Amino acid sequence: MLKIREMCVTLHGILKKSHILMKQIKTTYLLIAILLGSLAACSKMSETETELYDDAAITSFVLGTMNRYVNGVKSTYTGSEYLFHINQANRTVYNTDSLPMGTDVAHVVCGISTYNNSMAYLVSLDGTYMTYHISSDSVDFTTPRTFRVFSSSDVGYTDYTVKVNVHKEDPDSFVWKKMANIPVMTGLRTLMFNDQIYVFGNESGTTKAYVTDFGDGWTPVALPTMVDADTWKNTVATADSLYIMGGKKIYRTKDLTTWDEDKSDIMEATSIDQLIGASDQEIYALANSMLMTKYSGNLSLDTWVPADFETDFNKENLPTTDYTFTCYPMAWSDSTDYVMMGGTKQTDGVWHGHAWRRIVDYSELGILSELKKLIEEAMSGSETVNPSWIRQWTYIDRSSNRLYELPALKSLQILYYGDELLAFGCQSYQNNIAPLAAFWRSRDNGITWKQDVRYTMPPKDGTTKFNNAATSISAVVDNANNIWIVSAGTGEVWRGRLNRVAWEN
Repeated sequence: MLKIREMCVTLHGILKKSHILMKQIKTTYLLIAILLGSLAACSKMSETETELYDDAAITSFVLGTMNRYVNGVKSTYTGSEYLFHINQANRTVYNTDSLPMGTDVAHVVCGISTYNNSMAYLVSLDGTYMTYHISSDSVDFTTPRTFRVFSSSDVGYTDYTVKVNVHKEDPDSFVWKKMANIPVMTGLRTLMFNDQIYVFGNESGTTKAYVTDFGDGWTPVALPTMVDADTWKNTVATADSLYIMGGKKIYRTKDLTTWDEDKSDIMEATSIDQLIGASDQEIYALANSMLMTKYSGNLSLDTWVPADFETDFNKENLPTTDYTFTCYPMAWSDSTDYVMMGGTKQTDGVWHGHAWRRIVDYSELGILSELKKLIEEAMSGSETVNPSWIRQWTYIDRSSNRLYELPALKSLQILYYGDELLAFGCQSYQNNIAPLAAFWRSRDNGITWKQDVRYTMPPKDGTTKFNNAATSISAVVDNANNIWIVSAGTGEVWRGRLNRVAWEN
C-alpha cells in the first residue's frame, strides 16, 4: 500500500509539472501570435501611411558654436548668429556677413535641414567617398565643400556647394596706402564730384585742378580763364553741380567742360564774398559776414538766402576760418539730410572750434516748396513774411563747458564716416597738438568730440613727410568708404579705411 501511495504521489507531481509546462508553452505561442499580429499591423500601416518623395534639397544651414583664435587666445561665439543664404538656382550655400578673423573653420559643427526627408551626405575632399552628415560631426570648411542630397525615394540627388566666408582682416584696424603724389601747393580743397576725386589748389600763384579715378595718377583739369589765385578756396560741389568763384563771378558746371555763369539773386546783400561749403543740394557762402544759402536742386530757387531770413541767427558765433562741411542722410526720414558746418574762431585770445548743424528737407512737398513761396513773397515786398518755423541753423554752444568741444585745428576737416562724424587737421592753434596727430569722433551729431584710437594717421617713416605737413590739408570720403587725405605742403596723398566700415560698402 505504501508503494502504491508513493507511486500516486509521484504521478501527481509529474502531471502537475506537465500542466505547468503546457501553460508556459501556451503563453509562448500567445506572445508569438501577438508579435506576428503587431508586425502585420505595422506592415499594413507602413503600406498605407509612409510616403517617399523625389525631392532632394537643402532648406537651411546653421553653424554651431565656433572657436576663434586671436594672438594665441581662444574664444567662442554663437555661429547661428551668422545667416547663411541658399541659392536654389545654382545650388550654393554661403554667408554674406563673413565670420570674424581668426575663426577656426577646419573644425565646424553645423546643422542641415532638408526638404521632404531627403538625406544629406558630405562628399570627401578628394571626391572618392561620402559620409552621412550628422549635426555633431566636425567638418573642414577651409575650402568649399560639396554636400550630396539624396531624395527619400532614392531616384535622384542634388549637389550643393557650401562656402564659409571668414574675414582676413581685423575689423577695427585702420589701413593706409600711399597713393601717387600731386604737385606741391600752398592751399587746396578736395571734392567728390561725378564719382571722381578732384583737388583744387594754389599752384605757382594760380588755381590748378587735378582729377583721379581712384588710380595711381592725377590728370590736369582745364578751368575757365576767370580763375585766380583764390579760386581754389571758392570751390564747392553738390550732388549734380560744381561751383567755382573768381573775383566776384560764380560759374557752374555739370561736366567740367561747359561752364555757365550763375547770376542768382542775393537777398539783403550786395555780393558773395566767399564760397565756403555745400551739401547734396545746397551751397553755402559768406556775404557781409552773413551766412548765405542757395538751393541747387530740381526745385528752382535761384536766390541766395541769408541765414537770419530763415530764422533768428547770431552771426557772432560763426567761425572766421578753417570752414569745413559735411552732410549725411537723417535716419528714418526720407529726403532729409543733416548738414554739419565746422570752423575755428578766436575769442578773448583763445582759439576754439565752432560747430553748427542744419536739418534740410529736400522734398518738393516739404518745406522747400514753402521756402520758395516765402522767397517770392519777400522779393515782391510783402511785409507779412514770418519764416522762422521753416528751417534753421543751430549753433552747438559749448561756451559754458569746453569739455569735449570740437578741436581748434588749422585746416580743420569734418567727415561723415561709418555712421559717425570724424574731425582732424593740422597743428592746433595752441600748439599743444602736433600736425595730423589724432582723430576726434562724435557720435551725437557734433555735440561732443573725443579722440578715438581706432583711427590712426598714416605711418611715419624715412620716406614720408606727411605727418610734418603743418601748412594745409584737405580730405574727402570716396564711394568705397575710403578716406583720402591730401597734403598741400608735400604733395603726398594717402588713402585709408577702417576695415569694418569699408566692408559695409
